[in-house]
Amino acid sequence: MSATENSNHMESSATPCQVDDLISAMRAVRRHPEDYRGIHLHFSLLDRGHKQPYHRRTIATAFNKLIQSKGGQLFWTSNFDVVFICRGSSLAQLDIAILAARRAVEDSPLVKKYIEEGRDDELCEWYDLAIDMDRFMHMVGGLKKTAVPPPPKQIKEQVQKPAPAATKESQNAPSLKSMIKNLDQPLSHSEDFKPPNLKTVNVTKPRYDPIAKQDTSQPMGPMQLDQLERNLTNMDIDRMINDQTAFVIVGDKNAKPIFIEHYISVDEIKESLLPTYDLYADKWLFKRLTRTFDTKIMQSLPAKDIVRDQVISININVETVLTSEFDKFISLFKQKNNQPLILEMGMFDVISNIQNYYDAQKKLSRLGCRIILDAIDIQALQVLDRELLSVDFLKISWKPDYIKLIGSAEQDKVLSAIADHGNMRIILCHCDTENALEFGKSFGIHMYQGFLIDKKFKSSL
Repeated sequence: MSATENSNHMESSATPCQVDDLISAMRAVRRHPEDYRGIHLHFSLLDRGHKQPYHRRTIATAFNKLIQSKGGQLFWTSNFDVVFICRGSSLAQLDIAILAARRAVEDSPLVKKYIEEGRDDELCEWYDLAIDMDRFMHMVGGLKKTAVPPPPKQIKEQVQKPAPAATKESQNAPSLKSMIKNLDQPLSHSEDFKPPNLKTVNVTKPRYDPIAKQDTSQPMGPMQLDQLERNLTNMDIDRMINDQTAFVIVGDKNAKPIFIEHYISVDEIKESLLPTYDLYADKWLFKRLTRTFDTKIMQSLPAKDIVRDQVISININVETVLTSEFDKFISLFKQKNNQPLILEMGMFDVISNIQNYYDAQKKLSRLGCRIILDAIDIQALQVLDRELLSVDFLKISWKPDYIKLIGSAEQDKVLSAIADHGNMRIILCHCDTENALEFGKSFGIHMYQGFLIDKKFKSSL
């Protein structure tokens, strides 16, 4: 698509329907989808008063930087939905643009209601096009079917005067919550370098990133979640609580266990209670489900035969730390264990309500607990201020694309960031292949967790 065409997509003040342009642009993307991401903003949910030309221009402006630096392309539908595609951008760069676009309509009663209810992530759907191309094209096909072309006699008039936007509602969709504002360092992509083929393996710890999820039959909805929560409330799920050890591995020295993470196996719960549904499909619903997991872990862990001097970690939501149930749990836990408890919190959870996080952090500091910022991207290390957030460890989720960093122009920057944080402050998790271990050693990482690590070293404990 030419620069002129792209500019038209940015600045259009009419009520365009650019789905055909999107389909045309996707022909080239489908041939080489690597590193492409797409987002679908469900602004068709807005009232008519917030679908004015001013709002459209402000929303489009939010993506200008990515359009100019990443060759991004923005498309409007006739009902005010927005689809944006670009290549080589970081998640944080996209998130910054999305937040800026949402600010254009932040006084909308609907947006305010979604934010107050913690459902603002339902306004945006994310796609990793190398993985989600079929799902993305299915979405585009749906937009094409619902597009309503203007009658021929009105086409000339619409060029001069904005036509009223349609009010047809689109489906709510999952999204990622806000990442740290200035995480804007994308990975270096080499056209010539190709990573080794990686075999798909099972992992011992569930991935909580919906971008990395595997497709299942149908998404879990509110009714299925309510059913699942009722079942979990009255169910003994001790057998579904697994553990995974984090090891320190330095050079050729023997691996040493550092702590044991206790977590609920999402896969086992799915297979036992909702085998035909995808629990990860809706980010908000899954987050609500994890609060139920918090409750079950806090009920179960103090009753286990845990070693008194063993360091233990658990996943937990920020809001859970501020409850009286957590106070009761930590009191019972300290009666059986004399080591600091490590709490693992997801970055999207921490950043979504930073004031709540700081309240929780102060409380945990008084209790002598430690904090891991969980499931972060390697690129975050260069700009993340660990001391400002007062976290003790940073847990990076291994992704096959990281192998491209070895020998790239970005390697020195990442090495420097790891050294600044401290080699013993970084944990590489989801290490399910030798590539992950090779990558970690190349970048001076000393702590590891994952299926491969369990297989190699857990038997020696």
